Amino acid sequence: MKLKSLGWLLVLLLAGIVFFLMAALAWIAGVGWSLGLLGLVWGIFLLAEVKRWVPLRDVAWVAGVAYGVGMIRWFDLPVEGLSAAQRWLMMGADLLCLVFFALIAPALLAWVAERLRPAAEPDLPVEAPPSPEMLRRWDPRD
Repeated sequence: MKLKSLGWLLVLLLAGIVFFLMAALAWIAGVGWSLGLLGLVWGIFLLAEVKRWVPLRDVAWVAGVAYGVGMIRWFDLPVEGLSAAQRWLMMGADLLCLVFFALIAPALLAWVAERLRPAAEPDLPVEAPPSPEMLRRWDPRD
């Protein structure tokens, strides 16, 4: 990801906040809405990856991470009554959720996009290298 300006960083930050709020609203509306939003985000990521639209892919990645953070916040349990080990387990589960939405899911979607992407156009034809017979026939002046 190339962040060439502070403006692009602000766009990604704003997209993260917007999708975090959308994820929170989707979880309030129900699991179906939440899964629909996740499908939309991953579908946009997959489309952008297949078409090689880097800015849209970056925004979709931020949206996926924001969805993961929203999921962490939605399923977060109150930790006041828990022991220290249980608190560490909760933080570990939160970290695993974040790693999944930030690294694993985009990598799997990029792998699927690579399989769906049409084959690249062949390179321009290149003259074949000379055979040993041709090399033997040539003079040093050639």
